[in-house]
Amino acid sequence: MSELREAFFEQVGEVLIIFDKELRFVDVNQNFLKTINLKREEIIGKHITQVSPGIEDTPRYQLYLNVIQTGEPVFLDETRTHPSLGNFVSRINVFKVGEGIGMAIQDITDLKEAVDELETFIYKSSHDLRSPISTILGLANLAISDINRDTTDFYFKMVKKKAEELDFILNQLMETASIRKDEKTVHLIDFNEIINEVKNSLAHMNGFKEVRFEEHIDVDQRFYSDKRLLKSILQNLLDNAIKYKHDHADAFVKIIVSTNDGGIKIEVADNGIGIIENLQENIFNMFFRATEKAKGAGLGLYTVKYAVRKLGGRITLNSKQNEGTVFTVYLPNEKIHKC
Repeated sequence: MSELREAFFEQVGEVLIIFDKELRFVDVNQNFLKTINLKREEIIGKHITQVSPGIEDTPRYQLYLNVIQTGEPVFLDETRTHPSLGNFVSRINVFKVGEGIGMAIQDITDLKEAVDELETFIYKSSHDLRSPISTILGLANLAISDINRDTTDFYFKMVKKKAEELDFILNQLMETASIRKDEKTVHLIDFNEIINEVKNSLAHMNGFKEVRFEEHIDVDQRFYSDKRLLKSILQNLLDNAIKYKHDHADAFVKIIVSTNDGGIKIEVADNGIGIIENLQENIFNMFFRATEKAKGAGLGLYTVKYAVRKLGGRITLNSKQNEGTVFTVYLPNEKIHKC
C-alpha cells in the first residue's frame, strides 16, 4: 500500500492534502511541502490555523466545514499575485475523505488566461453588436408607425421581434461576462429592498400578474454580500419561475430567506411545470434549456451558478415534473462590519 501511495500521491502533478474532521493535517504530498517550504514533520498533526493564520475568519474556512458536514464537494478558484511574475490561479477541489476532507489543488493560470481572453471577446463583441441591433429596432419601430399596408407591416414586426430576441441574448451574454470579470463589492443587504427591485424589474413579463408572490424573511443578523450578484441570482430564479409556471389559477412563487450557519439560506419555490428528472443534472450548463415552453438563451441558471460560486456559496435543486421546483441557495456572510 505504501508503494501505491508513493506512486500516486507523489507523482501526481497536483498539490494533495488530507485533513481530519477537526481540520488537522493528516497527510500531504511533496508538491504541497515545496509550495509552503516546510518539512513534513512540521505539518502533520497541526491545525490548519497554525499553518494559515486568520483563515478561520474567511468564507473558505466555512466552506471546508460545510464539506465535512454535508459531504458535498466544492470547487474554489484562488488568485495569488507574485511581485514580478504576475498572477497565479489555482483551482481547489475540496471533497469528503473519511470523516475529514481532501484537497486537490491544480495550477490553472494558463486556462484562466484563455478564459479571460474569451470572456473579453464575448463582452466586447456583445457591445459592438448592440449598436446595429438598436438601430434596426429603431428603424423597425419608425417603419411600423408610418406604413399602412398589412403585409409590409407584418414583415417589419417580424424583423423587430427577431431583433428583440437577439438583443435579449446579447444582454444575457454581457451580464454573464460582466459577473465573471468584475470584482465583488460588499454591501449591507436589505432583502426586502432587493426582492422588491427584482419583482419590479420583472413586472413586464408575460404571466407576471398571474403569479402570487409570497416573501418570508427571517434574518436575525446583519448580512453582507455583493448586492449586484445577489440581485442577479434572485432575478434569474424568479424569471424562470414566472416563465415556467403552470396554467392553473393558483400559480405561486415563494421566496424564503433565513439565517443558516452564520450565513443565509434563500429558497425560491414554485408550483410550476417542474424539470424532468433526467435533465436536472444539466440544468446549470451554459446554453442548456430543459423545455421549449418559453424561449431563452439558456444562460440564466448558468449565470446563477457562477454568481453563487463567486459569493463562496452553493446551490441545490429539488424538482418534480408537473409539481414544481425549489432552488436553495446557501451563502456565507462576508462579515465586513461597516454601514
